[in-house]
Amino acid sequence: MRNPTITLSTPSAADAAPVRGRRKLVAAGGVAAALLAMTAGCAVSPAAAGVNSPTTAAPVATATASATATGSATGTASATPQPSATKTAEPNPWTLLSDSVRKKFKSCKSTTVRPGSSGACTTLLQKELKKAGFYPWSVSSYLSVAGVNAVLNYQRSRGLDADGFAGKSTWLALASKAPTVSKELPKTCFTKGVVLCVDQAHRKLYWLRNGEIIKTFKVRLGGYAQHAKTYIWRNFPTANGTWKVYDKQVNPYSENYGSGAMPYSTMFYPDMYVHYSPGFNSSGYASSSHGCVNIRKLSDAQWIFKKTPIGAKVHIYSTKATA
Repeated sequence: MRNPTITLSTPSAADAAPVRGRRKLVAAGGVAAALLAMTAGCAVSPAAAGVNSPTTAAPVATATASATATGSATGTASATPQPSATKTAEPNPWTLLSDSVRKKFKSCKSTTVRPGSSGACTTLLQKELKKAGFYPWSVSSYLSVAGVNAVLNYQRSRGLDADGFAGKSTWLALASKAPTVSKELPKTCFTKGVVLCVDQAHRKLYWLRNGEIIKTFKVRLGGYAQHAKTYIWRNFPTANGTWKVYDKQVNPYSENYGSGAMPYSTMFYPDMYVHYSPGFNSSGYASSSHGCVNIRKLSDAQWIFKKTPIGAKVHIYSTKATA
């Protein structure tokens, strides 16, 4: 879909290495609703949330009988509670870093850099994102749209909550040079028939047939963008989940963006399609989609459009960091 014009330095796309093999199964979102609203087009992406509620066993008290001989035996019952498990305090991860690294991040590790932020911590953030391969533009003291999308892409690659706000977890990941999450595809991608498997962490779409990876494509996902009608800037996430392709259109009409914004759309959710994006082709990762899976090359979008049958499975996932 067409993104608004953004005045930025010319980006150069930096992307992860090709992926092979399988990835451990990651929890995914629910099945798409049956209602297919084909007019919105990448305008809304639902956020999935889940809460685990572990059950904790209560401590048990045991009674013991003791006999005391003082001329006559007297039975005495005493309740002896089991000692509670001692919790070992987690070490402060910052103490594991070198003195020079702690000194560099000391004044910023408790600061949250957000869209529009400026100052020394914003400059440091851009420098560290550049080292990690997510910020190919000129460093400044202001966090622009491109900078927010760089934060989002970095957070996904490290399995962090992707909100575009560089807070404590993002600072620690940058300071410790945290590795990217696993590149293995989840088992659900290796099923019978055609499967479009979208890895948000590594910005890749894998086109599989009967469990074999046939082609891999670079993609651009939802991120920090301006709503076409309200002009409000916010995060438009691409939803995780499993769906089926229900339609394909060469030039679908969009209520928000008109015609021509989403050429060669492979439709799997009312507001999320796989399609060619002229904006992705021209500005790379400096901007983002509004939830759709953008393809950078027209010929690639045409290939996916032609080869993907109606009913094919689409699985989108984000791998979370492990402790």
